[in-house]
Amino acid sequence: MFSDPTEVFGEIEAEARGLRYGAMVFTVKPGCTTEQHHHASEETWMVQEGRGSANVSGQDIGLIPGTRLTVPAGTPHTITNLSTGDLTVISFWWREVARGG
Repeated sequence: MFSDPTEVFGEIEAEARGLRYGAMVFTVKPGCTTEQHHHASEETWMVQEGRGSANVSGQDIGLIPGTRLTVPAGTPHTITNLSTGDLTVISFWWREVARGG
């Protein structure tokens, strides 16, 4: 999912009551962009530090500390760090899972 210019910290994932959910903190290094990818789950980001841009399904969206952004399941996206320090983001995701099979 991520190229070398990105570091992931504290990733967790669990399943309970028909939901698969998880969270992680990741940083994108200055001047770097994540590889374009998508997920089976909806994903919500909360920007903690840095300044950047998210490209979500071809639309550029500015990222600054305090930004919250939800990316729908199956939507291609990237994140670019436009600052001189790390761009740090907390990510949460969840989706319903099939029961009994």
